[in-house]
Amino acid sequence: MKKPPPRLSLDALAPPGNSPFSFLASRDVLRWKSWFYKGLLPILARRGPVRAGADLEKMGRLIHDSWSPRRQQLRKIIPGEVYQANPDRSPDEIARGISAQMLRYIARDCICDRIAPDAWDDLFEVEGYEAVQELNERGQAAIFLGSHLGGHIAAVHWMITHGIPFRMLVQRPRHVSPGLDAWFDQDHPICEQHKLFLRRDLNVTEAARRTMDVRRLIRHGVSIYTNCDICWSGPNTDACRFLGQEVRFQSIWIDIAMLLGIPVIGVECRQTPGGRFRLKFQNPFVISPGDSRSEVFERTIARLEKAILDYPDDAIAHLTWSMFRPRRKLGGDSQIPGPVHLKKSTSTSALTATSKSC
Repeated sequence: MKKPPPRLSLDALAPPGNSPFSFLASRDVLRWKSWFYKGLLPILARRGPVRAGADLEKMGRLIHDSWSPRRQQLRKIIPGEVYQANPDRSPDEIARGISAQMLRYIARDCICDRIAPDAWDDLFEVEGYEAVQELNERGQAAIFLGSHLGGHIAAVHWMITHGIPFRMLVQRPRHVSPGLDAWFDQDHPICEQHKLFLRRDLNVTEAARRTMDVRRLIRHGVSIYTNCDICWSGPNTDACRFLGQEVRFQSIWIDIAMLLGIPVIGVECRQTPGGRFRLKFQNPFVISPGDSRSEVFERTIARLEKAILDYPDDAIAHLTWSMFRPRRKLGGDSQIPGPVHLKKSTSTSALTATSKSC
């Protein structure tokens, strides 16, 4: 598929910074994350993003093969549904495949920084981008609906570099590339990204402002990127059975799409063996006011669960993070503040905030 050359370099946004090993002179020297993000990844990135990704896969397999307690713990926490859906693979083979992709997953987009423009075609196999281009040419905003599956942060990096106008309605990702981190704090004429990030402690005023910022961005043709698998409680959430347990996911994207009439485009970015990515933009769909909200939500989560069962090596977050694993109950009496509740105004189609606690 023919794609236009990247229109924006995140390198220009990233500050020069200190030496990659400046953390050696601070207390960060005692943290493995400093060695990984500030020591190892900058060195691997010099080998090119594909070779760096392949190197991280080899390291992941080496750790799996040589660290017995870690290997046993990983096999223990993988849900039985994954084993049942992959009868041709042994439990250890599945666990080893997950381990192979784990370091790539926590590397996020760090090996995507400062790469040559022509390297993107070798690093990413992209499908469905034509529909996104068509919307951009018409100045039409959309909701990009991602998840924590595979290289989701690398996908965001690709989207920014290829000139897709969007803002992110998620909690601020940590340990990302310097270029992406600088993009989070970049000035924006409509809404600065760092003011749109979600937090667990949002009060009513802050949540209402984010709601109006989303509406203003969409009216100006700026799309919104969010995830369908954000564990949350309170308003704007829906409950479902996910990988054998009851969870509650944020579902504000359904309200936004339904009230403002904008299309939803699923975004799936797999980490394929060998250090590359497979980015797929699914066909856009519109949620009409008469559609069943619960059916849209359940269909979306079912599609995500199928992807996890089909590609468990890419489901690092869903199979290892405590928020997705049994047996922590979300919701109930202990409410974590969530986004403001949305409803359709009787006098206008604008999004409005209720007085409910966030």
